[in-house]
Amino acid sequence: MSIRNKLSSKIKKNKINRFIIFGSVILFSSCEKHTDNTKISSKKDSAQIVSDIPKIKGISRTELMDYVKSSPIIKPNQNNGIPFSTLDYDKILAYDFRGDEEMYDAPIDKQGNFIPIIEKQQFLSQEQADKILKALAKKSSYGEASAACFNPHLGLVFFKDNKKINQMSICLDCNGSISEIDIPARRHRVFNKGTDDEYSFTGFTPKGKAAIIALCKELKFYYKSETNTETKK
Repeated sequence: MSIRNKLSSKIKKNKINRFIIFGSVILFSSCEKHTDNTKISSKKDSAQIVSDIPKIKGISRTELMDYVKSSPIIKPNQNNGIPFSTLDYDKILAYDFRGDEEMYDAPIDKQGNFIPIIEKQQFLSQEQADKILKALAKKSSYGEASAACFNPHLGLVFFKDNKKINQMSICLDCNGSISEIDIPARRHRVFNKGTDDEYSFTGFTPKGKAAIIALCKELKFYYKSETNTETKK
């Protein structure tokens, strides 16, 4: 091969190598830019998701406890029905909160602390306490189906010497309730009794719902605007 041909071949190889390097740089830059855009987009999406989560500014634990201490004393009433007729309490406070079954299903957690999402609180007068407890102890207040979810908005906490002795959470959206002490009336409507498939309909009847809504209207709580209030006679 002549010297001229060798030089020509070498020049061609250099051009090809420069082209490959140049193309690789462009491709790498393009990929890097695309990756950066993806990261930015991902960050924006994450920020959007976080911003969509509602922030609940609850009443402080200090304020909640101070309110318990300053609330008026009431007396248990033997006419309120089981189990409330035998429960030794001297105060009942109602709490309005946006609960959920995973984290906050009651106003006071298992460690004995108020949850951080309580939005309203109100002590019950003797008349209010007797009225709602009589309703919650009646069989006529229970016997309907309830949903599997549980996102309560109303909590009733019983205190004795400013210490919790019982609490009950109510969710009218799923038509259910939970109580730390057993309420026999909740289990009066039994299906498949005596079998392995025995279960009860513990959901509120229209009459039970009406009693809860009436209290919430007085307290100006969340369930004051519930519409399903037809009462059975």
